[in-house]
Amino acid sequence: MPNHQPSSATSTLSGTDVMSGHDPLGLARQLPDRYRIQETSSGRVIQCTDAPNLKVSVNRDLSISASAARKAAPGTIFLDGVARCEPFMDHEKQIYNLDHHEGCVRSFTLAACEQALVLSMKGLDLREREWNILANEPDLDTVLAIWILLNHRRIQNREFTNRQRLLTLVRLEGTIDALGLELKELSGLPPELSAAMQRLIDHLRREEIRLKKDGLWDDIGFLDYTADLLHRIDRMIYRPSDFSDFQEVKELARADINGKRIVIAVEADMGIYEIEPLLKNIYGDRLGWVILKRGQNTYTLRQMDIFMPVTLERVYDRLNFIDGAVRYRDQQNQWGGSVEIGGSPRESGTRLTPAEIVNACRDAVQDTGFIRQMVRFLGTAGLVALITAVALAGRYVWPPTDWPAGLQRGHIMAEPVFGMHLGFLLATMVALLSVAFRRPWQFGLAWPVGKVWWAFLPLAALGGLVGNSIPLPLTPEIKPLWGLLLLGLLLVPLTFELLFRSLVHGLLAQSARIGRPKSRLFLSWPLVGAALLFAGYPLWQNPSGVSLANLLAHPLTYLQPVLGAFVLGLVLGVVRERSQSIIPPIIFHIIAAGTALAAANFAF
Repeated sequence: MPNHQPSSATSTLSGTDVMSGHDPLGLARQLPDRYRIQETSSGRVIQCTDAPNLKVSVNRDLSISASAARKAAPGTIFLDGVARCEPFMDHEKQIYNLDHHEGCVRSFTLAACEQALVLSMKGLDLREREWNILANEPDLDTVLAIWILLNHRRIQNREFTNRQRLLTLVRLEGTIDALGLELKELSGLPPELSAAMQRLIDHLRREEIRLKKDGLWDDIGFLDYTADLLHRIDRMIYRPSDFSDFQEVKELARADINGKRIVIAVEADMGIYEIEPLLKNIYGDRLGWVILKRGQNTYTLRQMDIFMPVTLERVYDRLNFIDGAVRYRDQQNQWGGSVEIGGSPRESGTRLTPAEIVNACRDAVQDTGFIRQMVRFLGTAGLVALITAVALAGRYVWPPTDWPAGLQRGHIMAEPVFGMHLGFLLATMVALLSVAFRRPWQFGLAWPVGKVWWAFLPLAALGGLVGNSIPLPLTPEIKPLWGLLLLGLLLVPLTFELLFRSLVHGLLAQSARIGRPKSRLFLSWPLVGAALLFAGYPLWQNPSGVSLANLLAHPLTYLQPVLGAFVLGLVLGVVRERSQSIIPPIIFHIIAAGTALAAANFAF
């Protein structure tokens, strides 16, 4: 929007001129249309570019009981009949009912538009959170209340040029709406001013009166009507000079970070440094991070609050993990930058939507929460338990020796242990395919990158020997040798790596930081969590289970393989994270199993 300098014509433009169509310079048309109808997850709403955190719903079917209104979500404002109760202000819960219908003496109670004006003039700051403004009929009283709430920041500015016109217009409309036309003198306005304001009100209500007279009021789109009426009020109250520095900022997505700060994604025809003062004016001190969309797939990230619990480096790490456009073979094509400002991958841009980007910023902070991690771990452990139940069922219902034909007792494919691991593989594949199809790289379903993970090969081979961490069905009765090798060197490693290093690790990594090909070496929570569940593998191999008495009598007998499996799980987890692929852990597991098998045969 180009800048407009104040002029004598601008300063004398009146609401009467706009109403009559006498606007020779077209100044009213120079006002920006700031009210947009947006599609959200909860339906269509009106948003103002000056207050994008306020969402207005106008639905003729909205009607809420008194008890439900007082239990509404924080940040709710009911207008003029939506809540079937007396007007109230719950500052603690931030719920307001601006009304003068039920539970009050109507003659003694201000209309909804005057109640909204009082709240605004008293300094109610609506920038601190998201608000839902609910109305069920766009009469002038209600729409004026909506206009005041959406423009509260400009109204509270002492330099607002047309403050008196707004006050007199709202005072007269409020008096008429509460007491009727016959008592409009109680507004206290001088006759000439009252007559001028009445002409403005008549102009604003002209379409409403026509639609009601023709019986069409209930057939129109209330949201579109409201947005149009809000813009008409703008033309009566504002001058082009009021928007001399106006720049449109379109909010694309937002997320609450920790209850005190928010992260927003916006689009504007400005650079990140130019837009900072404007954003602070709109959003106040709640801004933590800003994501500015600069092109179809390019974004700039800016940290607005230096006291954020984590820096942008943690955010880059999270974004690189979930962005399908990032490939670690190319270190330039990643999210990155300094701890204060950065951007999306330079070559390809990002595949993420604005909502996914702001959610990643939120997750970068929340992944440090112990309770959040434990809830996800317990849910993942429940899924592993379900897969284990399927596998154990396979042990007991595996077909007898006459199927497939020709198999004798002792053949590997006739053994219950083969049915158990086949059940593990099938159940794991079903679960993995159901969650990994959107982001296969999150579950390691990609080609490995880097070479540093090869350094852990000796540890994996050693892990096959330590603590009997890979117990195998090594009995002389099991035949043939190729069947034993098929089970121990292919089926078992493939199954358990897909289960623990792919499915479990990927689910736990949904909200946690993990190692990268070139990051410092550390044991991430997904790595440790997968290793803990993998440590139960030796116990699953015991068909009779482990009783408490046996565990207390021979603790080392049972704890050695558990500890050995845990250590091996840590090694394989590091390989999984360093390679960003499930393929190297499968290979290393095969090598560890081969080492254990060779050692066991040598022992025989």
